Amino acid sequence: PPEGARGLRSGAYSAPPRRSAAIYTYDAFEQLTSVHINCTDTHFLASGYSNHVGLYDLRTGKSLQTFKDLHKEHINVLKFTHHSPSVFATSSFDKEIKLWDLRQPMDRPLYATRSTRGNVMVCFSPDDHYLLSSAVDNEVRQHLASDGRLHTRFDLAPAGSAHNYTRAYYMNGRDYVISGSCEENTVHICCSATGRRLRDVTLEGRGMNPRGSLYVQSLRADPTTDFNFSVLAAYNNSSSHSEICKVDLLQPAEEETPKTPSRPPQAMRVAG
Repeated sequence: PPEGARGLRSGAYSAPPRRSAAIYTYDAFEQLTSVHINCTDTHFLASGYSNHVGLYDLRTGKSLQTFKDLHKEHINVLKFTHHSPSVFATSSFDKEIKLWDLRQPMDRPLYATRSTRGNVMVCFSPDDHYLLSSAVDNEVRQHLASDGRLHTRFDLAPAGSAHNYTRAYYMNGRDYVISGSCEENTVHICCSATGRRLRDVTLEGRGMNPRGSLYVQSLRADPTTDFNFSVLAAYNNSSSHSEICKVDLLQPAEEETPKTPSRPPQAMRVAG
């Protein structure tokens, strides 16, 4: 019988109460947009469709503090640095990226830097030397994390849409940047040092889904395998399910196909 079971006179046993898979259930934060844990696994931050940020104790599950009015519009994404447990960045549709330190008064950021469109994403390079921001319609920039100075503008053409939400992340450490947008079916691979676009990977629909019906909802580089990344791809029609496609850039172009769990792979075209 299972561990913890109690025997009954009838010869049957009663199993112990089933435990929830959740270790903690934290206090709610309204309309979550982002959650991120610091590098010491002691605290995490939460943002939502507001201009506030919540600080939580990861080990006790308690809400410690809410920092209010950090931005003029809602905060899309926040990220701790990789090496400092108290320093984090926030990105907002108010067109600003701000850097904060929990050890300092939270009435003003360490610095703020602006984009020309609303910011969707922000993240740090693995060594915390750079801060990568992506704003609406393929506006991707790299800043020096120390003071926010602009280091690189990436060579990505806008699609002309105010709803083309763009996300960008580092790949192969800080050597490359991958970027995708929610009204396009192409992932751009760029050199992080120069901003030059080196290669495009285009996802194509299959079956009854025509080319162009697929778009990049999100993406991440593989942290352990160079030149590999995964894409959360979604279709414009509500009847088709989203898929996670794994891409290996070292495969020959004619053999390269995204891999999805337990489903036939989609056709994929590689340009460049």
